[in-house]
Amino acid sequence: MRMTWLVLGMLVTAAGAAGAQTTPQAAPKNIDEYVQLVRSGVQQQKVQIIGAALELDATQAAAFWPVYKQYEAELGKIGEQRFAGIKDYAANYGSLTDAKAIELTDRALALEEQRLALVKKYIGEFRKILPPVKVGRWYQAEMSLNKIVDLRIAAEVPLAR
Repeated sequence: MRMTWLVLGMLVTAAGAAGAQTTPQAAPKNIDEYVQLVRSGVQQQKVQIIGAALELDATQAAAFWPVYKQYEAELGKIGEQRFAGIKDYAANYGSLTDAKAIELTDRALALEEQRLALVKKYIGEFRKILPPVKVGRWYQAEMSLNKIVDLRIAAEVPLAR
């Protein structure tokens, strides 16, 4: 239970770091710059947070981190597609047609499905190398970190008009 509170504290700190980095910028006009700020705010602490949550011994760490790097690389590709969709939305914001709204919504849903499929795939991979409780901890920490990034971005993307 003590470790859970420690990790929760680290997640809150990561959220604060992401917010602190974006607050002085006050919604940059360049969406690429904003996305990088949000990502870097969490990414800088992500490995530390995941490591603290999992409490891996040397053997587990040697098996886990290379697989986790593969996961991060695949997740990054989905993230790039997602941010391309956000840029597309921004480009069409003032003149959003019904057809474009359908396209962007379907694209966003497809990317969420891809992200969930990726998590499921890597849970299977992590179960081959870690005890189930540690895989569960990874899932909790990873999903919390992803939600922090999602919420920071959602807070800056205006609702369609």
